[in-house]
Amino acid sequence: MLAFASLRTPESKYRLLYLGADLELIAAVRRVFTGPDYRLVTCSDRESAVLFLKSEIEYDLMLIDFDWRGMEGLELTRLARSLGHRKQMPIILVAAARLSNDRKTLARKAGVTECATKIGDMVAVSDAILRLIGVSGERAGRPRSQPIT
Repeated sequence: MLAFASLRTPESKYRLLYLGADLELIAAVRRVFTGPDYRLVTCSDRESAVLFLKSEIEYDLMLIDFDWRGMEGLELTRLARSLGHRKQMPIILVAAARLSNDRKTLARKAGVTECATKIGDMVAVSDAILRLIGVSGERAGRPRSQPIT
């Protein structure tokens, strides 16, 4: 079912895990984070997501779709935070629209590091990823925008 061996390439410096089924977001992240330094791993079903989270494979950051099958994104965030080796991993929750303060509070309580919108804000999502994995926008060859709020 899962090919864990294919996840690690010797030249990959940063591994990003995306949990969700938004093909447009996956394509956008792949366009920005291409090349030997980045490896994007995607999971579009809950069973695979749980297996990837529980595996010992190291990820530098997790992107999770808030709108993916209801509130399951927050459930998977809670699972990640309950695992010792995932407690410190940055998690960006990506939603179709700006989250209300109540939903942001729920997300932060679940363990989300940052919240972002996916429509029309890929520069901010990209900058959040770079900032959270410790790469500046200038080092990535492009200017930085404002942090996601």
